[in-house]
Amino acid sequence: MAKPSVPPPVKHENWEPAPQGGGYYLDDGPGDLRPANLDDLPSASPQLEPIAIRNTRPYTVMGQSFTPQTSLEEPYSQKGRASWYGKKFHGAKTANGEIYDMHQMTAAHPTLPLPSYAKVTNLANGKSVIVRVNDRGPFLRGRIIDLSYAAAYQLDYIKQGSAEVLVEKMTPDAIAQYHAEKNGTVVAKNGAQVQQVALSNPSTLVPVHRAPLYLQIGAFGNKNNAEALVSQVSSNHQAFGKASQILSESGVHRVLVGPFTTIDQANEAAIELSAFVQVQPVIKQDLILP
Repeated sequence: MAKPSVPPPVKHENWEPAPQGGGYYLDDGPGDLRPANLDDLPSASPQLEPIAIRNTRPYTVMGQSFTPQTSLEEPYSQKGRASWYGKKFHGAKTANGEIYDMHQMTAAHPTLPLPSYAKVTNLANGKSVIVRVNDRGPFLRGRIIDLSYAAAYQLDYIKQGSAEVLVEKMTPDAIAQYHAEKNGTVVAKNGAQVQQVALSNPSTLVPVHRAPLYLQIGAFGNKNNAEALVSQVSSNHQAFGKASQILSESGVHRVLVGPFTTIDQANEAAIELSAFVQVQPVIKQDLILP
């Protein structure tokens, strides 16, 4: 089966003693060692990932009720106090079922979708990072987000323990804009991407159409297994069965469902599929189909 689109663990070759002190809760803290390259650690690279259905239900913690967002399209922008968490939770499971690594660029948030991405800006110094939200918290009143040690380090508030920040959710349009700018393109007001193709004439722009979205629900070395999954989907959901196909490349047979025109359509389908087939769908937007 296809595995969730989880970033691989960050590998650090050199370690150094972690400065002690700073603001944190109870027996938490920075740990004894930290990677020597935390200054150079890049922000999380935002991607389109299906929301984990188990983390969309309303819940109550410490007398407070929270209703998580169920859409990647729904905007979120809020100013408030950010804290950080470290060694006490390092190696433990996050609310998303992943392993918390305090030296990756991640965050915990009470209501943002899991997983999702957010840009966090320290309002005192203007520094910004992009984090992958994969955990729930903080639940102390007056705190709106908990950053990993690495993210808080880059925003320069480890010693203070907390900081006033702006948290901006990266919607699919914001993610498209981010990658477009990295690739030398811009996004027009209608959402279509246009690419600058002539350096001598910066006003020359060529449209780049957004590719349709698909759900990859399985990848197999044996095509019979791929066909069996398509059959299972068809027997449980006729519409999804008709929308299923197998893409075979280099000995790998991928089972795809789609196309979808919006991320919310793909995410809703992923949640519905997961209810009757044991799969973990991954959203794909860069496939070239025959």
